Amino acid sequence: MLQPDFVFRGHLAAVNSVCFFSDDRLLVSGDQDGHLIVWNMMLKRQLAKVTGAHTAAILTVCGLGTDTIVSQGRDNKLCIWTLIASEFSGELRLIKSLAVDSMNFCKFSYATILGSSWIAFLVDAGAGEACLLDVSSGEQHSLNIGHKSRTKAGSRDDSPMCIKLVASASGDGESQKLELFVGYESNMLQQFGINTSDSKLSAVLKRSVTTVHTEPIMSLDYDSQQQLVYTCAADNKVCCYAADGSGFKEHAAAVELKNPGSSEIRCFSVLALVTVASWDYAVHLLTSDLEPTTSIAFHRAALTSVDVSTLSTAGADGIADEYVRQRWNSRSRWMAVASRDARISLWDIGAMLADARSCGGVNT
Repeated sequence: MLQPDFVFRGHLAAVNSVCFFSDDRLLVSGDQDGHLIVWNMMLKRQLAKVTGAHTAAILTVCGLGTDTIVSQGRDNKLCIWTLIASEFSGELRLIKSLAVDSMNFCKFSYATILGSSWIAFLVDAGAGEACLLDVSSGEQHSLNIGHKSRTKAGSRDDSPMCIKLVASASGDGESQKLELFVGYESNMLQQFGINTSDSKLSAVLKRSVTTVHTEPIMSLDYDSQQQLVYTCAADNKVCCYAADGSGFKEHAAAVELKNPGSSEIRCFSVLALVTVASWDYAVHLLTSDLEPTTSIAFHRAALTSVDVSTLSTAGADGIADEYVRQRWNSRSRWMAVASRDARISLWDIGAMLADARSCGGVNT
C-alpha cells in the first residue's frame, strides 16, 4: 500500500475540509467538532488553531489571499477570519459572521473577479434562496436559484445540494463574469449567469440537464479552461458535462466506481486531473476525460476533501534566506487528503501521477 509523505494529526475528530492558500505556504482545515487549524506548509506543523470556531461541525473552509479564511458550519454560520501570524505561531480573529443554511450540507463557494473575492452561499435551501457576498465591500445580493422537480405526486421544491461559483471570460474575451453552477437533490444540474456590473444582481438560468445520477448530486467542480463540469453523487457515478447551446451534453461516458458514495470532486486543469474523495476510504484519480489513473486507500475512514497545491512562486519574494527560497521554489506539488479518521495525508502528486501514467495506471 502506498504511504503518504506526511500525515497531519492535529485534529481529534473527523476532518471535513482542507484548502491550500497564501501561495501554498498555508493549509487550512476544519473538523467535526468545529475546530479550525492553519498549518505552516514550509515547516509541516500547526501554525494557529481556533477551538470551537463553530458550535457544530465545520462543513468547509477556504483561504483567500494571504490572511483571510472563510469557514462554514452546521451551526448555520459563515465566518470570515483574519490570520495574524509569524513564522512559528499565529492567531485567527473573527471579522464577520453571517447566517447561512447548512441543513442540507450545501457548502459555500468562492471566486475572484477583477481583484474582488465573491462568496456564494445558501440562505434558504427549501426556497432556493442564495446570497452573493462581495468580501471587500461587504455588500450582499440575493439570488433565486430555486428549481421545481416533477414527481408522481406533483411538483416539489428541489433543494440545492452543492454550488460552484466561477469566474469565466465574457464574450469580448477581455473581461470576466460570474457563473453559478448548482447540483440538486433530484440529480438536476443548472448553470446561472450573474452580471456583476448591475447594481441589482440577479441569477439568470442559462442551461440545465437531468444528469445520469440516480442519487442527489453531492459535489461539482468546473474546469474553466475546457469549460467542463464534473459531478459526483451518493451513487457510484462520476460524470462530465460540456455546455451545449441551452443545455449540457456528456463530454465523456460516466465512470462507475466500485462502491457508491462520494463526498467531493475536484478538477485541476494544470494536471489534467480529476480527484474524487469517496466513502470507500479511497481517493480516486482520473484524467480530465474520466479515464481512471489510480486509487489510493491509505485512510481508515471515509474521505471528505481533497486539494492540490498550485506551485505558485509569487510568495517567494517574501522569503529572506536564499537557500530556503530556492528550496521552496523547487518544492513538490502536494495533494492534501482529509478523512473522517481525523488525519490529513500529504502526497507528492506530481511524482505519483508520473509513476502511475508510466505504468498505465495502478490501483493501490
